[in-house]
Amino acid sequence: MPSYRRDAGFALLCGLVLVAYLRRAGALSTLWTESAVAVGVASALGVEALFVLDTPVASLWERRGVRTGSAVALLACAGGLAAFVGPVVVATACWGLVTYFALLVISL
Repeated sequence: MPSYRRDAGFALLCGLVLVAYLRRAGALSTLWTESAVAVGVASALGVEALFVLDTPVASLWERRGVRTGSAVALLACAGGLAAFVGPVVVATACWGLVTYFALLVISL
């Protein structure tokens, strides 16, 4: 399986969990919060820049534990921070994943 399919699968699963959280919390409207969109897009672009620039992130990403741990960390951090800050944190993570998918489509 190509790596982009594997990575997209991880992102899709995380996105489904995050949207399900927002739906269950009755907070789907936070997806349209300007701050969630801006911070989510900027964060995703920053993370993707680490892969493009000459950093060790790309080689670390090839380790199975790193990919799995990253998905778990995304869900845990978004859920944990949502308890303190509110569901806008989960909406921000959703926008980060949307940005990832947009970059994936552009690059293919």
